[in-house]
Amino acid sequence: MSQQHSIPVTLVAGFLGAGKTTLLNHLLNSDHGRRMAVMVNDFGAINIDSQLIVSQTQTTVSLANGCICCTVEGDLIAQLSTLLADPQTRPEHLIIEASGVSNPVKIANTLRYPQFRQSLHIDGILTVVDAAQFDDLDSDMTRLATEQLDAADIIILNKTDLLTPDQRTALKSRWLYPNARVIESEHGVVPLALLLGVERKTTAEPVSPDGRHTPALTAPTTTFETFKAVPHQHDSLFNTWSWQSDIPLNLKALRNVMASLPAAIYRAKGICHVAEARDQRCILHLVGTRCEITPAGPWKGATPGTQLIVIGKRGAIDANTLRTLLEACHDESNLGVVID
Repeated sequence: MSQQHSIPVTLVAGFLGAGKTTLLNHLLNSDHGRRMAVMVNDFGAINIDSQLIVSQTQTTVSLANGCICCTVEGDLIAQLSTLLADPQTRPEHLIIEASGVSNPVKIANTLRYPQFRQSLHIDGILTVVDAAQFDDLDSDMTRLATEQLDAADIIILNKTDLLTPDQRTALKSRWLYPNARVIESEHGVVPLALLLGVERKTTAEPVSPDGRHTPALTAPTTTFETFKAVPHQHDSLFNTWSWQSDIPLNLKALRNVMASLPAAIYRAKGICHVAEARDQRCILHLVGTRCEITPAGPWKGATPGTQLIVIGKRGAIDANTLRTLLEACHDESNLGVVID
């Protein structure tokens, strides 16, 4: 019997809306030459991110309706076991995109459970940061985002094109991560060689005497306040809410609704059916106060409809009000203008 090699795992982490899926799409569509498998975790009931993966050349597994570092860890274990058991689907490289509220240290510890110890090893932990929004996070969210940074082998400082030169200099001056690799990025574009093949020395370094994960690189020093541990269950920090409709939406009204959301709603994302572009899927991304709704090609046989996920601080989502606002966006008119 031929010996099966341990599969490298790249873990993509980062706070809500940082640009993880964009980075993942760039990576998957690069000339990597490997048989990839991708696991995509979404905190909400609808896994929007798995639908935004544009590469069709790899196995994609959706892990929705919870965080894989706590509430749906069991699903992660089951899917990993299935993936490794079948020689036909066994990948050469596995990428896990964590939800925006996940702690990558806990996911790394799961990958070192005895049943995976000989089959998987962590190639690298990439933490993506929205450079334009990071300073707007409140203390609880900053605490979680900082934990994600502490685990990183490589920090992707994304969306730097939205900063002025002075803002970029000021942000970098506050980041005292002398031993972590920090890469500036626009639209998640990073050279492939910097993303794969990090090959941390997982067999000896990352497990501390108490069995917990430690970063491959020297622990970074930060300018952030020393915080207490984040509660293990991320359900205690966040709420999600989802909404679906087959009726086209008025684009201007939808933009107005997104602009009216309270600041404690950190993220909204989805696939939209808008009246102004009925023949195209439109992708909605709301991060903080910034909202983009862009066409993403034809429906390709899928039934047109809208699927939205909203993620906010616990108690910040008024479901009845939000449902009323979105239903007021319904537009039955037959507009045929293509948005640009």
